[in-house]
Amino acid sequence: MSLVGALDQPNNGRTIVRPEIPLAVSGRYRTIKTVLNTAMLLFFFGMPWLRWDRGVSLPGQAVLFDLPGRRLFVFGLEFWPQDLPIAVGMMIAGALALFYATTLAGRVWCGFSCPQTVWSDLFFSIDRLIVRFLGRTSAERAARMAVWLLISALTGFGFAAWFSDAPALAGQVLTGSAPAGAYATILVLTATTFFLAAYARERVCLHMCPWPRFQAALLDRQSLVVTYQAWRGEPRGKKRIALRPDLAETGLVKLARQASDLGGQLHSRGDCIDCTRCVTACPTGVDIRKGLQMGCIGCGLCIDACDDVMARLERPSGLIRFDNESSTTARSFDPVRIDWRRPKAMLFGVAALLAVLLSAYGAATLQHVVASADPQRNPPFVRLSDGSIRNDYALKLSHRLPELSSATVRVVGLDHANLRFATRDDFPAAELELGLDKSRSLDERILVTLPGKKAPNGRQDFEFVITDPAGTELTRIPSYFWGPQQ
Repeated sequence: MSLVGALDQPNNGRTIVRPEIPLAVSGRYRTIKTVLNTAMLLFFFGMPWLRWDRGVSLPGQAVLFDLPGRRLFVFGLEFWPQDLPIAVGMMIAGALALFYATTLAGRVWCGFSCPQTVWSDLFFSIDRLIVRFLGRTSAERAARMAVWLLISALTGFGFAAWFSDAPALAGQVLTGSAPAGAYATILVLTATTFFLAAYARERVCLHMCPWPRFQAALLDRQSLVVTYQAWRGEPRGKKRIALRPDLAETGLVKLARQASDLGGQLHSRGDCIDCTRCVTACPTGVDIRKGLQMGCIGCGLCIDACDDVMARLERPSGLIRFDNESSTTARSFDPVRIDWRRPKAMLFGVAALLAVLLSAYGAATLQHVVASADPQRNPPFVRLSDGSIRNDYALKLSHRLPELSSATVRVVGLDHANLRFATRDDFPAAELELGLDKSRSLDERILVTLPGKKAPNGRQDFEFVITDPAGTELTRIPSYFWGPQQ
């Protein structure tokens, strides 16, 4: 594999050789990236192994997408398909939060939180570590390939573990007894991770991702973006060339020099010594000195690289920094602060907070028991041989209560009514016991019968009342009884 990733031709005519692996840097933004990347990788790989006791008949995984059961477990919460508005609310909140962050600080999502960035950064770190120990040899190439495949396979298994019990899935995969869908998922995620994080890497950000095309509509003159301070960096020159007098001097001396000795500045340099550390440290190979570009993901690594060079030159940091368009013309060494009170940013922030609150309210007020009793209208009623009137109902019940194994149903508002299951030959009774299996759902037909003299003239409203074995009311289902019109 070539050491050269690309060739770039800057404005001064010097050819920049970008390495295949971005150079390692240290600094504030590198530390932030490392902390966030570690936290997100631990969350992705570790969360499926976290246990949560829900009882004997329920999964013990803290977060589980149970596709066969059409439900999602998140610690003590359980979501069903009818709870989709909560998920939609959280997705809207996430999108608005992304708009909010972009309006304030450009592509910080891309630079610090995007999965493509996180995995690419992980692969770059592995590459640097292997090259450090093995050098540029054939063994290094083979070792990198093997580690890439291992990480990709672990990523595929880590993704599949969110949809199946992780410890059980691990044993099934190793013994060859896992479902075909699990193997297919692992294979697809392994292939896509290997391609995107091992080979495509920065090309995803430069050519495949649509987000850079959208962000321009969210940025304004107050948005913080990675900026090269050309007013103090130009003209570029070697370290041995004298620094521009207006940069080396301050106060009245500086003003006088600017007014009387502008020609002398042509034989001096700015703060940029054209070391190209900002380019070789950039994961997408952007030369930020050419201005804001679509390829810049706002990770700030070029800032760390440049600040390190400025510290060695005993010059102020911030030659490359997060800045806004309004501040670049001020020619100040002082860093600009984020303006949180801008109307557009506040609009996105408040809307995101509102979406989160609404979703949280929906999650906090989830119904633990969902039931319905639909009258069967063909025919609306049946007159039995003893003159009594019978109505037929399709009773459906689902619940999220771990310990509930049975319940009782009775009617309120319909005196002298008897109930029995349509599929059984039991004697009619004032209430019925409902057996609930491990699926925690029930689908039964219930027959409600009234003596002929007690039957209503036409329609009469009543309620099915469902209680637990202790007698606590779980839910009420409004319905109606249809009798012969007289």
